[in-house]
Amino acid sequence: MRAVLLAAGVGRRLGDDKPKALLEIGGRTLLSRHLENLAGAGLPVRIVSGFMAEELLAHAPDAENRHNPEFRRGSLLSLAAGLEGLDEDVVVMDADVLYDPAILNDVIALERGFAIDPRTDPDEEEMMIGVQDGVVRAIRRGRLGGYDLVGEGVGFFKIDAASLPALREAIQRADPEGDYEAALDAFVAEHGAGYVEVAGRPWTEIDFPEDVERAEQEILPLLNP
Repeated sequence: MRAVLLAAGVGRRLGDDKPKALLEIGGRTLLSRHLENLAGAGLPVRIVSGFMAEELLAHAPDAENRHNPEFRRGSLLSLAAGLEGLDEDVVVMDADVLYDPAILNDVIALERGFAIDPRTDPDEEEMMIGVQDGVVRAIRRGRLGGYDLVGEGVGFFKIDAASLPALREAIQRADPEGDYEAALDAFVAEHGAGYVEVAGRPWTEIDFPEDVERAEQEILPLLNP
């Protein structure tokens, strides 16, 4: 099993001029926290770099690198680069998440699937996951109706080796300018996936300055009691 860390993007909405993975929370970068958690889980790491790749990789000299020179086009191309040549179980992770390592361990334990934080009132920015009859069947931004359970995706998922060909086909069919979740949506609609609920456990995705404040004031104290 291997982890693929998607760290190619530009953190424009944070008003910063460096990769989001190098954002410091509590005096440590998100990247260093990811690497520590993945080492604790025993997973080797492949980083998908893009924006300021050289500076990013200087903070992870032992990690494998896959560079996505077209990182400005959309995250789908980063996912494709991250999965290139792999034939083993993979945990794919967004680099802009601060989280309880126990969430990662629970996702690793799934055959394939997602971590879901159940919510009933998302805004249009959040990536939501829909579950029907105990199986994940949708992943899209904003509100999802008609599902037994709807929750926000934590920002990482596991794909088993046997499912990689089908996921790669979904990637090929998706818009290369778009989010990688469009390919996941097509994949789970046909093949389904499992999930673990993480309600009440500390985590946050960091997109905006207010997310940084929440990470430092609300989430970090729960990770370092």
